[in-house]
Amino acid sequence: MKKKYNIINTVALSTLLLSNYVSALNILLTNDDGWDTVNIQTLFTKLEEANHDVILSAPCTGQSGKGGAVNFLKEVPVDTSKANENMYCVGQTDSTLSFKDYAEGTPVMSTMYGLDILSEEKWGQAPDLVISGPNEGHNLGFLTNHSGTVGNINFALAKGIPAIAVSATSKDTQEPHASLVADVVLKIVTELVSNQKSGEPLLPIFTGLNINTPEDMANHAGYRFTKVGWNSGEYTAKFTTDMSTETFSMEFVGRKLINEHPSFANATLAQATAYAASLYSEKQGVALSDDVISADNNESSEGLAASNNYITISTVDGSLQATKAKEALTRLKLKALMQ
Repeated sequence: MKKKYNIINTVALSTLLLSNYVSALNILLTNDDGWDTVNIQTLFTKLEEANHDVILSAPCTGQSGKGGAVNFLKEVPVDTSKANENMYCVGQTDSTLSFKDYAEGTPVMSTMYGLDILSEEKWGQAPDLVISGPNEGHNLGFLTNHSGTVGNINFALAKGIPAIAVSATSKDTQEPHASLVADVVLKIVTELVSNQKSGEPLLPIFTGLNINTPEDMANHAGYRFTKVGWNSGEYTAKFTTDMSTETFSMEFVGRKLINEHPSFANATLAQATAYAASLYSEKQGVALSDDVISADNNESSEGLAASNNYITISTVDGSLQATKAKEALTRLKLKALMQ
């Protein structure tokens, strides 16, 4: 009986190991907030712990809102100091350089480096999956047009590579929140793998996912399939002549100060926010604002669902193509031009 028990357990163990091997993916991990954020580092660690083979290629500095920006025909440095850990960052960090000599590593450029250079060197082929994020702040509705997080997966999708964008709240970018968000990503990836048919990619060709996780992850309302829509959720962007008047932005900067600067470790949010406001007082520029500029309140809109504490999953295709109905209507209105 003992011998039979050992044989059974050996078979079970072999099956488990084979299952883990088969389900392991080659993953390129990137973002637009920089390679050293808690969010991306936590996800990197958890993906590796789940047996996936991961390359991290991200901007060296924060590049939020850069969309698909690329610096063409400029020499771009790459930090390979953590190459033994499969981590790389792209872009210039010497801020003393003149504009003509400074080549920042935009989000899409870091994705390009990961796909064109690192993936070929390590795997000899494209990754099975590109994951962009988790972003420090939601990417919902019309704001996805400006998002470096989503811009990354648009570039991958154009190459026919399955890709997922993940965005979290801007109000909690530390642990344990980062772990809860990473767990959601792992769960979604595992579900995709378990439903993958032999010889087929994880997702249909040119189709990706835009995932947003809510602020209260410990008590989220569950998962909801949504449409990108126009509703941008908790914030939007605006050009203002005095950035200090935008409370949402100043609180965002205040939280960053508390989380990242030792001198603010014991400060209250009110104190850090007041300090941020003093830095931006009477300075014009683009700020995050809680103004509502869209009337999109459709229940399937991801912005509305995210505000109701759901984890939202929207499909994207990286294309600006209108829906068939709107395309047909436009063609009809312009029909005379074609005659």
